[in-house]
Amino acid sequence: MKLRAVVPLALFVAVLDAHDAAPVRPDTFRDPVVVASREGVLELTLTAARAAVSVAGRPVIAATYNGSYVPPTLRVRPGDTLRLRLVNGLDDETNLHTHGLSVSSLSRSDNVFLHVAPGRAQDYEILIPSTHPPGLYWYHPHPHGRSDDQVRNGMSGALIVEGLLDPFPELRALPEHVLLLKDAQIGDGHIVHRDIGDDVIRTVNGMLNPTITLRPGETQLWRIGNVGADLYYPLTLDGHRFYEVARDGYRLAHLIPKRQLLLEPGAREEVLVQAAGPGTYALRTAPFSTGPQGNHYTGAVLATLRVVGAAVTPIALPEKLLPVADLRGAVTGRRTIVFSETEDGDTLFIDGRTFDPGRTDTRVKLGAVEEWTVRNESGELHDFHIHQTHFQVTELNGVPQPFDGYADIVNVPVHGAVKLIIPFTDPVIVGRFVYHCHLLSHEDKGMMATIEVTP
Repeated sequence: MKLRAVVPLALFVAVLDAHDAAPVRPDTFRDPVVVASREGVLELTLTAARAAVSVAGRPVIAATYNGSYVPPTLRVRPGDTLRLRLVNGLDDETNLHTHGLSVSSLSRSDNVFLHVAPGRAQDYEILIPSTHPPGLYWYHPHPHGRSDDQVRNGMSGALIVEGLLDPFPELRALPEHVLLLKDAQIGDGHIVHRDIGDDVIRTVNGMLNPTITLRPGETQLWRIGNVGADLYYPLTLDGHRFYEVARDGYRLAHLIPKRQLLLEPGAREEVLVQAAGPGTYALRTAPFSTGPQGNHYTGAVLATLRVVGAAVTPIALPEKLLPVADLRGAVTGRRTIVFSETEDGDTLFIDGRTFDPGRTDTRVKLGAVEEWTVRNESGELHDFHIHQTHFQVTELNGVPQPFDGYADIVNVPVHGAVKLIIPFTDPVIVGRFVYHCHLLSHEDKGMMATIEVTP
């Protein structure tokens, strides 16, 4: 039996007003609604349309999926088929991208060159390989010139490939939460576009400072996704460490304890949180600057962790997970990619050119394992993302980086560079797709390029 589900138009999550000076009583944390595959298929209609949602305690008109500021989390297994019908009720064209999935970019699969005109519909069929890495991915629109506006309006949701903790008996039954970081700027009853980070409401699953409750000593898996358009989130949790399990959907070789997680636009982190003693602790995002040519914004409390009740004995966390292949000995070629922009920041370039969907910028043969040096010649941060595959970060501003796993988002420092090793070895990625800066305002202003992998 195939699952058919449409989330009702009226489904939404209330967002409290971050502009009120008075303290706001935290709401109880709620995970997004889930639509899961059955018998190897997940079938769902997503309707993109403007709708009245509750943001900051008042009606706001936003562009949404199925009338919700936080659309359903899609849960699938390796080997499943994802059948999505996208109905465009917007005034502009749109499309759909399954961010991070190593799937085909051809035909009706994860093809960002497909565009759905207003009033039209498009059926997508995405075959998830049986060997696909389990973890947190996400879906969002990707029409060039409109991506930033549509994602800022709330058109983004989580996509989970199951099985991340299955190989570890001591971890596989842990309770888990999905925390989607979204930000909105509100004016005159609409989501509006001001300078990045100005007068912004930052929410978790559409809620302002929700309360997550754990018992002392309890361990949970938190799947945290930055599914907004442009903001960075440097996260800390008072009195706690994060134990990093996976980054951008790719499980690491070992648990990494961290006091801070930096989630660039589009990035995901899957972490274990082990509750300390009874008390109240804040999940915070720190103030951040993207550079002299960029933006500067303040910090905020994103959620409250309340530790109460009968204590439990903390589980022993494994130091090692599963081996991950180090790609440094497999490089077959090298190239340099340059990010730059005009002084006023209105036009952005990759290798001196703005995006042209009709031009192929990079050609790679299937089987290549390439080292890319990504240079940033501008006065603000960019974050590099490539579709259909992943990469290993080996150097940051000339400093070798420890090997612990893969990613699909990496920060490119102001007037600096990163080195990556990208495997183009999986036959499923033969086709044409893109790489770009995942600050979507930068992508829409030209900082995107095309790549073709040929047999």
